[in-house]
Order: sequence, then C-alpha cells, then structure tokens
Amino acid sequence: MTVQLNLAAQTERVLKAKAAQNGHTLEVYLETLVAREAQGADGASWMEPANQEEWERGLEELAEGLPALPTLPADFSRADIYGEHA
Repeated sequence: MTVQLNLAAQTERVLKAKAAQNGHTLEVYLETLVAREAQGADGASWMEPANQEEWERGLEELAEGLPALPTLPADFSRADIYGEHA
C-alpha cells in the first residue's frame, strides 16, 4: 500500500536526521515507526515470523548480496573476544 504524507519542512528535516542516525532513508524510518505502532497490545507484531523456518528465510533474505563471513573455529571462546579482559 502506498501512502502519501505532506510534512512540514522542519518535520521532514528532523525525521530525515533521525533516519540518517540509524543509517536509513526517511521512507524506511517511517515504515519502522508505523510497523511498531501496528503491534498489538500483547507486543506481538504482524511482522513477527510464524515459525523458525520463516525466521531463517527472513534472515536469508536480509543477507542476500552481502559478502560471506568466515566460519568461526570450533574452539572459539569468550577468551578469544575479551582476551586479557575476561
């Protein structure tokens, strides 16, 4: 569905700045706000995946076009992250 908004210039500037802080366009920022508002009283969202399979499919879609990350070694541990600070 497409919705057209007529924003005051100052409102548009503020919203664009907030969107940019999160690395988003104004359109994506507004879609996020609207989706959050559409959540039910119990906190469930119509955007939540119905099951694990749907969740994984959504993650795969998000990752499309991104470079592959190396697999962590089997013996990777907390110490590998924090070193002497652990």
